[in-house]
Amino acid sequence: MDVLLLDFYKNFPNEESCVDYLKALRIKSGLICRKCGHTDFYWKKDRFMFECKKCRIRFSVRKGTIFENSKMPLLFWFKVIHFISATKKTFSATEVQRQVGIKNYETIWEVLHKTRWAMGERDKLYQLDSFLELDEGFYKVVDLGISKEILKEEQKRGRGSLNQLKVLVLIESEPVEVQDERYKHKPKRKCGHLKMIVMNDLKSASINNSLETTVKKNAQITTDKYRGYSKVKELYLHQEINTTGMKEVHKTFPWVHSAIGNSKKILNGLHHSIGKEYLQSYLNEFCYKFNRRYFVNLFDRVLIACILDNKNN
Repeated sequence: MDVLLLDFYKNFPNEESCVDYLKALRIKSGLICRKCGHTDFYWKKDRFMFECKKCRIRFSVRKGTIFENSKMPLLFWFKVIHFISATKKTFSATEVQRQVGIKNYETIWEVLHKTRWAMGERDKLYQLDSFLELDEGFYKVVDLGISKEILKEEQKRGRGSLNQLKVLVLIESEPVEVQDERYKHKPKRKCGHLKMIVMNDLKSASINNSLETTVKKNAQITTDKYRGYSKVKELYLHQEINTTGMKEVHKTFPWVHSAIGNSKKILNGLHHSIGKEYLQSYLNEFCYKFNRRYFVNLFDRVLIACILDNKNN
């Protein structure tokens, strides 16, 4: 279904239309009974519930989704998901609150972050493969546990800064032998999936631990000469490039630098400040949308991410 801004209320005029749509999406994604593992169900229209044909257990259309324990109507959730999926960038919680017409800001804020969490959980299912560019980014955040006096005295930038979080950035970047003339101005590398992981530190052990859970064994990784990457070769085929004094580093690492720069522009342009504990949530949204940049209907994809029972779709 097309879910353009002008068509949204036509497609979802009331709560029942949202229930019907979620029901159809769950059936299409594949239902599995938690009790007996059966996959055939009745739909009890009078109760808005599924019933297993084998063990007769019933569960609501919200069961196994991020909507399960919410008191808010599905129509409200659909509106928020529509706004979060309607643009390649994003909307602030204040703007979504204004558009949806809800007085309670905290409700909007919580729903947005739950949706971003679901996006991150969906992307965790995918392991990066092939050729990878690997680099680190530093994102300015607000840490309420650090006093303004300490931050004023501490003026470091980059890896040693107290008010910047370290983020490991990995992106599939496969070399292109023959490039179409239409794209000759672009890097001679095909861009694939992206992952951004907030790190406590950038020590080699921490980096390797993150790589083991996010990258397939046969991948080839290209990095700069930062010492934290010195042990990557123990796990993967590793190419180190000395970028010291290099004038056009972005040509050597085109996609990872582009991803870091674009994500910072979006976050800095939209939010006055980002709490330390919420940076990963915002990066989850950026990566999820980036990885599905060619999808026409992102609304359905986000809804599927919200169905936590079916992580194989």
